[in-house]
Amino acid sequence: MRGLAALTAGALIGLVFLACGDDEEDTKGGSSGGSADAEPLFRALEEDLIASCGGPNGTCHVRGSYQKAPAWLGGVDPYETIKKYRGMIPATREPGDSIILTQVRHAGPALTDAPNDLYRRVADWLTAEVPQPALPNTGAFFVTDGFNSVNLDTVGSGLAGAKLSFLASENNGTLTLAALRLTAPINANVKIDSPFFTILPRNGKVYADPDVNGFKGELTIPAGTSQDLFTGKMILLRWDPAGRLKISFQKIESTPGQGNAVGCVALEQFKSSAIPALNMEVDLKEDDEDAGADPEAGPTPLGRRSCVGCHAVEPPSSEPPSVAVNAMDLRGIDTDPAKACAQARLWINFKDKANSQILNNPQGKGNPNHPTVPVTPSDPIVQGLKVWVDAEQEK
Repeated sequence: MRGLAALTAGALIGLVFLACGDDEEDTKGGSSGGSADAEPLFRALEEDLIASCGGPNGTCHVRGSYQKAPAWLGGVDPYETIKKYRGMIPATREPGDSIILTQVRHAGPALTDAPNDLYRRVADWLTAEVPQPALPNTGAFFVTDGFNSVNLDTVGSGLAGAKLSFLASENNGTLTLAALRLTAPINANVKIDSPFFTILPRNGKVYADPDVNGFKGELTIPAGTSQDLFTGKMILLRWDPAGRLKISFQKIESTPGQGNAVGCVALEQFKSSAIPALNMEVDLKEDDEDAGADPEAGPTPLGRRSCVGCHAVEPPSSEPPSVAVNAMDLRGIDTDPAKACAQARLWINFKDKANSQILNNPQGKGNPNHPTVPVTPSDPIVQGLKVWVDAEQEK
């Protein structure tokens, strides 16, 4: 039976408080495709799904009259309706990312609470329905405040050494990603098509919407270079700080290439102007997490430190490099300034040098979690770096 006709009297008695309610923000726009084997699987579970998620007299996900519940089981044919509802057929092409499988208890129980082994049967239907293979992706990863670097080695062949880096900041469920940059391996060009971000909360519905949380179009990064990822920034709503993120690509491929040896054009200016600036000390932000036993004591100053004092610290052999070193590795700046210069130039915006991250961070206009007290544009640190940045050239 289809539609409202499948709501038997027994189902209405036992399943009054069922999956309705809080996902009315979702809109139509899903896939209508699927394999020939998928529809029979759906028809076999259709009656149980409507009983579990339709609500009394179809007021939940059939008619949508209760709490504005989306009617993803409504229409003339629920099979066609559910396939077109955004997020049911996941954009990542991974069945486990479907919103129906990841929805938790809300106005009604989660699908895992439904009788007749319904969760497993829905998962089987989705496995047959979702186009294969899954889109290439990074896999799930945690996001930390400040600098993040995601290796792309496992996303596709020929990507060893490729990475995506960004600066992250979270505020009341909004995750802001800035300075998004993709770096190609020294021996391969990387071409991507329409990447998008999937939000994987600790417990709850997955959000994978390329139209909202992604970029459209193709981008090619020549071997051995770094480029901004389209606009270089992304704002993600519905973020769970305890959750994870995943980046999928409609397509990603590598072709043989040979980048120039990573290095600076203006090495002499780096040595004469930038290195002295990087060694100048600046005030560190106060630490307000451990103000001491006295509540009147207030935050404790952390003192002063230079850029080199953070970005060139060699960790003990048993520990990984610090976040600062991972972001810009200046270790050996005195013995191998060319290597340090190559690291620093990754943070130059050659399309808008005045807006380069290496100039913005000291001024408090870059990474919001950067630990230094902002200095003025006329400060010797900024001016020393600027001499080198202005002289440096894109290869």
